[in-house]
Amino acid sequence: MAVIQGGSILHDLQEQGILMNPKANVFLVDPTVTAYSLQDAIDECVASQGDVIVCLPGGQELSAAVNFDCAGITVISLNRGVNARAQGEYFALYAAAAYTDGPIANITANCTIIGMGFASRDTGATFYSGAAALIGGLATALPFGVHLKQCRFPKWGLDNRIGLAIEGTTETLIEECIFEGVGADFASGIYVQGATQNLEIVNCRFRDCTYGIVFGSFAGGGPECIIAHNHFEGSKCLSAASAATGLIADNWLMTATDTGSYSTTVDTLNGYGLQFADQHYAE
Repeated sequence: MAVIQGGSILHDLQEQGILMNPKANVFLVDPTVTAYSLQDAIDECVASQGDVIVCLPGGQELSAAVNFDCAGITVISLNRGVNARAQGEYFALYAAAAYTDGPIANITANCTIIGMGFASRDTGATFYSGAAALIGGLATALPFGVHLKQCRFPKWGLDNRIGLAIEGTTETLIEECIFEGVGADFASGIYVQGATQNLEIVNCRFRDCTYGIVFGSFAGGGPECIIAHNHFEGSKCLSAASAATGLIADNWLMTATDTGSYSTTVDTLNGYGLQFADQHYAE
């Protein structure tokens, strides 16, 4: 572990727009050094100061979830010169064989996570039947402003049924992430429910998921969502069974028409409050 209060790394992060506060710290986490973990670095951060954690290459096998509970931090993987969306394969948080009763990450404060992977063994006893990562979950409409970018959610043939669960959040942005049912299909890449508002899911890839996105029950009429510019490979687009306001636009699907692309007809989904525009179906 290292704490950097100035120098070239700090300058580079500022130039990229990742770090705005010159008083913020940058923490380096090496997964080969087990004495200092990602959780230790998060616990060292100062809330709302804009601290950054840079993760060096290597997966981390964990027997408990990492709690992203410090507001205003950025966790970013070190560039390995590969496709940015694939970097999560090399920076994955994954569950040890005995850890089968929860997600590998709990995100309960506003933060930005870039280039990380998440794989769990949750058998479904808690957290929406087996999510690899959970945003919110406190039934308080928090956190506000979580941003996941270029993260990877592979199933790896493990027990988890869901890539990412979202419950009770506001102003959440999920972009350029990959949800991939490797070894077996995900039931859903993203599962959403609760008092959720202003959710954006854009430029993501859903491969081998029964449904890319599943909406459960909502408080307050749905999440006011935008689902746009995503690719669904071997996956239906959306399952929804109750009121959920939003726009689903400009997504690419492998299904030939809207029939079979969703859990029910577009007319029924329109009645729930979901509007569709410029969807792309297989030719």
